[in-house]
Amino acid sequence: MNAIAPVVAGLPRQPFEAARDAAAAWRGRCLDLFTRSEAAVSETLLVLAAIEGRGSTIKLPHLVGQRYDMLEMAASASGSFAEEGKAAGAALLEFRKHDMLRTRLAHGTFTVTLDHLGRWHLVIRVLAFRAGREARDLFATDESEAAELLAVLERDGGRLRSTLGQFRQRLRSA
Repeated sequence: MNAIAPVVAGLPRQPFEAARDAAAAWRGRCLDLFTRSEAAVSETLLVLAAIEGRGSTIKLPHLVGQRYDMLEMAASASGSFAEEGKAAGAALLEFRKHDMLRTRLAHGTFTVTLDHLGRWHLVIRVLAFRAGREARDLFATDESEAAELLAVLERDGGRLRSTLGQFRQRLRSA
């Protein structure tokens, strides 16, 4: 018996490839902003740790979240650098609002789709383990929302890097 298979016309690949590339570029730009801010936090911890006496409480942890926690602790009201670190602590708290986005971008799998006007939409799925159990996260955004997220991340990351740079400069000058 000969079966006739239906012929399915495929859509042109170019718009999908362009959308995938644009979403990947957005992801890359966001990750670059995170890594630049993480580097500023690490540089600041190095300066704090090098200060005679007060720096002895500063640890240099391997994981980024622990570095954020260490800087936050040092700049807190009860921390070794409470007086000089108020602005740095505030900028860090503001930037940490983006922690979940960082996790999604760094560890999520992406699906890019197009709407009828050719605008891309991004679905990010993250599978993590918390307390020995699976934890699934789903995040969706579109091209315009992603641009807004990038602008906020640029603003908050720039503020953090600038504030930490000033903080380091004041400590080196003292």
